[in-house]
Amino acid sequence: MKSNPEMVIITNLYPLPWEPNRGKFNHQQFELLKSSYQLSILVPVAFLEWFKHRKQIRQTETLRYVPYFYTPKLARRFYSLMMFLSLLLHSGFWLRRKRPKILMASWAFPEAVASSWLAKLLGARFFFKVHGSDINLLAKDPARAKQIKKASVSALGILSVSQALAKEMVGLGIEHAKISVIYNGVDHQKFGGVTARPFRQNYVLYVGNLKADKGVLELYQGFAQIASEQPALQLVYAGTGAMKRIIEQQADADDLAKRVHFLGSVEHALLPAWVAHADLLALPSYAEGVPNVVLEAMACGTPVLATSVGGIPEVVDEACCGVLIPPQDSIAVAQGLQQILARKWDKQTIKQHASQFSWQTNQQQFLSMLKNGEA
Repeated sequence: MKSNPEMVIITNLYPLPWEPNRGKFNHQQFELLKSSYQLSILVPVAFLEWFKHRKQIRQTETLRYVPYFYTPKLARRFYSLMMFLSLLLHSGFWLRRKRPKILMASWAFPEAVASSWLAKLLGARFFFKVHGSDINLLAKDPARAKQIKKASVSALGILSVSQALAKEMVGLGIEHAKISVIYNGVDHQKFGGVTARPFRQNYVLYVGNLKADKGVLELYQGFAQIASEQPALQLVYAGTGAMKRIIEQQADADDLAKRVHFLGSVEHALLPAWVAHADLLALPSYAEGVPNVVLEAMACGTPVLATSVGGIPEVVDEACCGVLIPPQDSIAVAQGLQQILARKWDKQTIKQHASQFSWQTNQQQFLSMLKNGEA
């Protein structure tokens, strides 16, 4: 019986022992490849973080965490070389033993650039996946853009999570024919099933990192503007990050602290209940690819307030699923909240729209891209 070919994926967007919700969408997507490939994952981790958590790391034959040595905030154009050397030093013999037929990177810089060199060294077919910020932000630097474009020349296929991202890559000079737009999927059995209400009061929900560029402060400010009109409404943040303290301070100053709740990091298995029973999911990011939490919200029949950035307008139909607003605008957040709260939304219609985004469809398209690369 012929065994499945070996495939190695290199990505920083993957669950970590100390950060189990990180890159959960990648974990779900890559698990589906195991039907056709003997899959192994290499996860580069910043060397200081790797050292800090080294006692929690358990290396296996198919999942390895690699200390990535680099110079923080210095010589960034050389990060791909630093990652290449880090991967070779830590897992070079492991890679040679694996002898992968396919090497895939999930993140454009430095992963895709370093992986393109590794693929040549190992004689493997090379693919990479882009997510959003790796093209929309990192590739704005000419030196990085040049390296990404050069890596694309040796790539047999490039997975883009949105048409908007594909357009950005073409603008960098990447060959359009190599790009496959494949939207992420949703586990509709988890998101969309029957769940118990996790919170007694009505609430607006945010899920993700509490970072400034996720628009979490504008979300609070928009909520504060309508708080007196919606005296029973609460604001719930699911996630961790540096902006928590700033939001807490503003809520204290505005006498809204009792209406703003921080859940911390929520297990992915517990998210469906929080998403399904929210009045709406809010994600006022400055930049995005296609965030899975938006797809998961729609799969639950929950309307979405999101910014019109990246691939979000491609997946959110404002006629039935929510409201799109410009980024970095707390007044637009307030108006969007009012629009959604004033309207009665048809949960089944939202769910029907979300049904097109499934992991099964994603799997078929992903495998098709990989198979086409064999020709």
